[in-house]
Amino acid sequence: MNGGKLPFFVGAGAVLAGILFVVLLSIHPNGSAAVRAAGCLVTILIVCIGIWMCISGRNRKMLVEERMLCYIDGLGRKKTFSLDEIGYCRAALEEKGGKDYLKIYDLLGNKLCKLEFGMKNSALFLQYLLDNQVRVECSAKSDDFLKSMIRTKTVCEEEVPEKVNACYEEAKNVVWEWTKKHKDFGAEWKMGIAAYLEEESAEKKELWERTGCTGEHFSDGLPEGYLVAIEGYLQKDGLFVVGKKNRMVTFYVPVIRVSESMQTGEERKIRFFDDVTEELSWQLDWLGHTLPLNRFHTEELSINHELLEKL
Repeated sequence: MNGGKLPFFVGAGAVLAGILFVVLLSIHPNGSAAVRAAGCLVTILIVCIGIWMCISGRNRKMLVEERMLCYIDGLGRKKTFSLDEIGYCRAALEEKGGKDYLKIYDLLGNKLCKLEFGMKNSALFLQYLLDNQVRVECSAKSDDFLKSMIRTKTVCEEEVPEKVNACYEEAKNVVWEWTKKHKDFGAEWKMGIAAYLEEESAEKKELWERTGCTGEHFSDGLPEGYLVAIEGYLQKDGLFVVGKKNRMVTFYVPVIRVSESMQTGEERKIRFFDDVTEELSWQLDWLGHTLPLNRFHTEELSINHELLEKL
């Protein structure tokens, strides 16, 4: 995890701006000595800030090797500590509030280091902390992206059907309420539980073009990349509602995802997204607002995977 290229570019821009300011002062020397002195001081300050940003962006990073962490600050100073020394982490990612930080504290509440989500691989580092059971506190106004990561829970394979089926029952209630509220649309949802391997998403297929894998038997347990989601396709008079670029009107909410574990001694984790109802409500509210503002038509199309009522 490091500062990425942004601090370097910003710092380089500040240095160039300072140099340009010097050139302009030399071309247009008119003005009092006090004005010229002030201009020189401002220029020096801009150049110094730019140089500092370049150096800091290059030096500042977090190195992780299994359970050991090494934080290097902008001056190149190192601080090494282990996962066992971390007490908790405070995080904020607020688009409106402007807050962006990952603050790590030790067991006594003393700050070990401060990072930002603008740094490269910051989300990956946060997942590393979560996978290793580090308590992460999130600011109330943080964006949904951060809240979703923190709310995600780890479950065992035996729990998957129960968790998914419970979410689906809740989702059906949310969809029923939406259909009742927007009965003037004269439309209904064809919905169900779908499962894929993530390579289907990597091929940039449309949602309805993906091939499911619910019928496959995995002898070594659920594989990395296995994804279970609740999907819905809007229909009217038995035909699918289609918008621009011949895309069906859909909703899609992930429930289970199997991915590589960042916990020492563990290969993969089964992650459960417990904010399904909130995410579905948001998507449906957005559709309720945008559907009357756009033109749609209906077509007789097919979905390439099975939509299940129960996993």
